[in-house]
Amino acid sequence: MKYSQFNSIVRTNGNQALYNSFTEKVVLLENDLAEILRAAVTEGIDELENVHPDLYHYLIAEEFILDTQVDEIEKVKKIREAVDYNASSYLLTINPTMNCNFKCWYCYETHIKSSKLTRTVLESTKLFITKKIQDEEIKHFNLAFFGGEPLLYFQQVVEPLIDHAVEECRKYNKVFSTSFTTNGFLINDSFINYFVDKNLMPNLQITFDGYRENHDKVRFVSEKRGSYFDIVENIKKLLKHRHFHVRARVNYTDENIHDCSKIADDFQEIIDENRSSQFLFDFHRVWQNGKLDDTDLIVNENVEKIRAKGFKVSTNLPDNLANSCYADKLNSSVINYNGDIFKCTARDFENKNREGYLTQEGEIVWENDSQNKRMFSKFKNKPCLSCRIMPLCNGGCSQQAIEHVDVDYCIYSGVESEKDKVVIKKIEEFLYAEA
Repeated sequence: MKYSQFNSIVRTNGNQALYNSFTEKVVLLENDLAEILRAAVTEGIDELENVHPDLYHYLIAEEFILDTQVDEIEKVKKIREAVDYNASSYLLTINPTMNCNFKCWYCYETHIKSSKLTRTVLESTKLFITKKIQDEEIKHFNLAFFGGEPLLYFQQVVEPLIDHAVEECRKYNKVFSTSFTTNGFLINDSFINYFVDKNLMPNLQITFDGYRENHDKVRFVSEKRGSYFDIVENIKKLLKHRHFHVRARVNYTDENIHDCSKIADDFQEIIDENRSSQFLFDFHRVWQNGKLDDTDLIVNENVEKIRAKGFKVSTNLPDNLANSCYADKLNSSVINYNGDIFKCTARDFENKNREGYLTQEGEIVWENDSQNKRMFSKFKNKPCLSCRIMPLCNGGCSQQAIEHVDVDYCIYSGVESEKDKVVIKKIEEFLYAEA
């Protein structure tokens, strides 16, 4: 027998816990049992049967101890294949424009004021949508909008594409869904009524840059007018209807994290009116911002405060195998306003970075074998193949794998204590859910 590669023993909240990152099972251990297990791992796991047979056989039953013939990496690969090569759904992301009504300091995109999805690209995109929906293997079609700020051209670009996709899905009996990544400032009654009247239920990700004053330093209309209260009110308007689900993405830095939990106070009526199931907070660090030693603790404190007020919070823990990035999936593509094709939306949409282009006939031409290179980029990084949290991290996304071709890398810089933090947080989330 062998001790699973994906096991970790960590201390959390005064306890010791055994966690497996593949099965995501957790066992809380008394200190003496934890030390017995640690010794057995060092001396040979089969020694545990002599010292503590009950624990030994329990760990076999719970898959912490495996037959030596089990190939754990192969099991990970099979899940990845099932997830990323799933042919039953397609995600198409559209950038109606690269222009935006804000200029956030950390935005990686080049804003192009005159950019707008052209009539030619619009018609080619409709052809592409029809061809995908006609595909018998595809049962679910998701149309997402990114940018730039997609609502700048809602009537001219977004509505015609949704109308077309909805009609095609009805014609071919497919499931349709839609989503938006938007700053939320341009949401109005016309936007809301469009979805309510058609009985569509979009998901929206809307960003806050900290609480009130901090947010308005980043996202402002003018020197004298911020955007915080407008966005709060727009979200409230959305959530008065059952049709909308909103993920409030909180972009935090060491400067703004301290009072982020106060954002929830401005949505108290959502709790009072029992609409919290439509609303979720999601914390993300601004990647350009350096990390202070106590930031994780402060984030956790904010999460607990928001939860205590009755709201749902996602802590954005890695789950890159079972819930991989959209760009990792074969059935996913991004059409830029000019017809350039991309997979990843977290990099600048410059022409030199494109992975292909959309033809007038509604076909994607992948250049330089870009799609195959991306799909075969995983499981080539040696540190990942021996890592205990591989099923969680999986070397990050395919974009990170592509950017580290032939270079060993680790998302956590090979620091075991950072991996422990991930494991501990996973255990805490498990215990929170069980409570």
